Amino acid sequence: MQEGTDYILIDGQGQWWYEGNKIIHHEVLALFKSSLTVDGSTGQIFIDYKGKRAPVKVEKTPFFIHDIVVEKGSVGELAQVILKLDDGTSEKLDPESLELDDSGALQVKVKEGQFEARCLPAAHFRLAELLKEDDDGNFSFDIGEKSYFIAKQ
Repeated sequence: MQEGTDYILIDGQGQWWYEGNKIIHHEVLALFKSSLTVDGSTGQIFIDYKGKRAPVKVEKTPFFIHDIVVEKGSVGELAQVILKLDDGTSEKLDPESLELDDSGALQVKVKEGQFEARCLPAAHFRLAELLKEDDDGNFSFDIGEKSYFIAKQ
């Protein structure tokens, strides 16, 4: 990141930066992450806190998935997947939003569909174990009795 910039950067590994300095204070990061918002007309991401906005530049996604929890049904079928996000929250996977990005990483919509979240390696491999590949190289996975196709960006 260049010095003198007037935005906060979230890099491709989920690290936050301002004016060339990595933001590492946990309480500050938690506040920033909980204050993220998207401008509906432009798609620009901001930190919105007490009526003040700070622009955020995102290299990949604003949230990252560091782990998943697989929940099975009564006969051992996949019932649901819980995502463990880098902001300390957990939420149920929206299987229809799961896709492969241009580098082959799994990502999904989170926070009521407002933001993208990219799987970090551990979560990616655990989630990838649930996928099925067809003869054409397309991926899908089943939750309950429903099958979901994994889109590619």
